[in-house]
Amino acid sequence: MRRRELLKAASAGVAALAALAAPRIGRAEKTNKLVFVPAVDLNVLDPVVTQIRSTRNHAYLVFDTLYGIDTNWTAQPQMVEGHQVEEDGLVWTLRLRDGLHFHDNEPVLARDVVASIRRFAAYQLGRCVDGRDRGIVGAR
Repeated sequence: MRRRELLKAASAGVAALAALAAPRIGRAEKTNKLVFVPAVDLNVLDPVVTQIRSTRNHAYLVFDTLYGIDTNWTAQPQMVEGHQVEEDGLVWTLRLRDGLHFHDNEPVLARDVVASIRRFAAYQLGRCVDGRDRGIVGAR
């Protein structure tokens, strides 16, 4: 074997090995499937009763929120179409967007949102305040 042939064969072998070792872009089986793999096991799925980050991250992927945060950290309406604030700033009236549905295709109603806010407030405020309902009036 001549030196030139040996170098050609070696470079071809190195190129083949480099192609095998090169990273590949992963492709999903279907375009409508999102696979979420958390860093830790989810022991609690309810974001109201825990402050564990994995539960919070899961909740943001599964549940919707009234307002979202944009890239400038400014609250933007998400489930709400808009809101009205009374002059004293104590009374807010939220209008839900049309077409909101739960996973079972039942419509999201104002009373569902009020129940969620009351549940969150009772759990969160119960730890540091006397737990009284301070003006979550209800749904219309």
